[in-house]
Amino acid sequence: MKTRSDNRRALPKFFLTILGAGLFGGVLGFAAGFLNVGNLADSVRQALSVALTASAPWGIPVTNLIALGIGWGLYAKAKGLYRTWNGEDEDTIDAAEEQLSWALLMSAVALLCDLFFFSVAVVYVGSPAAMGAFIVAFFVGVGVATVLQQKVVDLTKKINPEKRGSVYDMQFQKKWMDSCDESEQRQIGQACYKAYLAATKVCLWIWVALMVLHFAFGTGLLPAAAVLAVFGVLQITYTLESIRLGRKGGAL
Repeated sequence: MKTRSDNRRALPKFFLTILGAGLFGGVLGFAAGFLNVGNLADSVRQALSVALTASAPWGIPVTNLIALGIGWGLYAKAKGLYRTWNGEDEDTIDAAEEQLSWALLMSAVALLCDLFFFSVAVVYVGSPAAMGAFIVAFFVGVGVATVLQQKVVDLTKKINPEKRGSVYDMQFQKKWMDSCDESEQRQIGQACYKAYLAATKVCLWIWVALMVLHFAFGTGLLPAAAVLAVFGVLQITYTLESIRLGRKGGAL
């Protein structure tokens, strides 16, 4: 009875959401088609191409300078807190670990920007000499970000001597997870589940956006298929792992 009651309460909202999304998509599709008919799509495409081509040479250096500069500053602050730690003050060491977490986030932002602007260079820059410079800048940025991650992990291991793993080890995530206690593993699991939910929603919205943009820009099937591939990996991996962990002895 409770299940049926829950379904009855949720069903109208579900249908209204689907109807609203369909109407919204239809309006956007019509607008996108209108833009294409008016040749505005070509103008937007050309403007975007000019903007990306102009920003390509500066993208990697500038974003790395900002993101990694902040990241290294956060690491230095955490290291300073660790040096003043008396081994008992939990507030001090908690603040240091939070700074290290933010430093890791900034390294991830830097890597994301590196990948994006390298993709821009591949698509919009045709000069072999310029591509050589982009490749050098890309690997320098990735190298600096990786060293920052290594420093963060090493300091975390000093704070928590039970931690194991090296950033340069291909099995780092597994070894690090195995060295965490049950409370930390639950925290990682909750964070991963939230990331899974966010990624699932983002994939669906990107797919809808790509379908609408196709009317104006002719994006084709490949971008949508790539998003659906990521969506499929998320769904299938999550379900299979849930089945495995649900078996006797499967959970940690």
